[in-house]
Amino acid sequence: MRWKMVISAVCVLAFVNAESVLSQGVVQQIGMNGSVDFTQRTITATGIGVSGGMGGRAGVKRAAKMDAWRNLIEIINGVALTSETTVENQMLSSDVVKSRVVGIAKNYRMVGEPRYYDDGSIEVTIEMSLDGPFLEAILPEGMGRGHPLSSAVIGVAYTGLIVDATGLGARPAIAPKILNEDGQEVYGSSFVSREWAIKYGMVGYEKDIKAATNNDRVTDKPLIAEALRVTGTNMSDIVISNEDAQTLHSMEENLNFLQKCRVLIILD
Repeated sequence: MRWKMVISAVCVLAFVNAESVLSQGVVQQIGMNGSVDFTQRTITATGIGVSGGMGGRAGVKRAAKMDAWRNLIEIINGVALTSETTVENQMLSSDVVKSRVVGIAKNYRMVGEPRYYDDGSIEVTIEMSLDGPFLEAILPEGMGRGHPLSSAVIGVAYTGLIVDATGLGARPAIAPKILNEDGQEVYGSSFVSREWAIKYGMVGYEKDIKAATNNDRVTDKPLIAEALRVTGTNMSDIVISNEDAQTLHSMEENLNFLQKCRVLIILD
């Protein structure tokens, strides 16, 4: 009987762990001390303070927080902004942007409790949102001035767009583009409201089609398009068929949901 109970417990744990793995979002590790969760839309960093300095345990904890904040800045620098640039490129090009991003990062929040080790060191984890003030600081002005590729007034009205880019080596970015086979922009900064992009991000990312179709971002009737290939230095711009692009731009309703950033990309 005890063995049966043990086997049952192991099976349950295996099932729970499998479900946990399947439910994980698109998380990109940047460096050794943190990551970006493009599904939950957070940037996370860890930091360690070592014993031996002034201030006792409180001083070690302050040092850990400072280390985590420095690591957070490094992670932010490494995030792909577009398919050709990173956030660091944007910060280097503008002292105003750099100052704003550094200030925003100082308003991080703690994740969980500090971890205390036998050697007296303390480790902390901090995080900040990928949306809101951060996007307001780094997204370009003058968004949403693109013109539709189609002038047709008949077609199918959808509530969102899901692009399946699995198997292509695509990587997440803050402001990627979706292109047609001719290289024309189907979705990107030219077709979004900056206000909506700041609030929700230009795109969402998921790991599988089930999670994507259940995501409120695209609601109940999304157009599902197959990615043909990826492009750009950061491998984050997605190419879809001309037919899907035409379908997407054929109705005003579809352009409206693009403006509201109701777009999801599925990555491996």
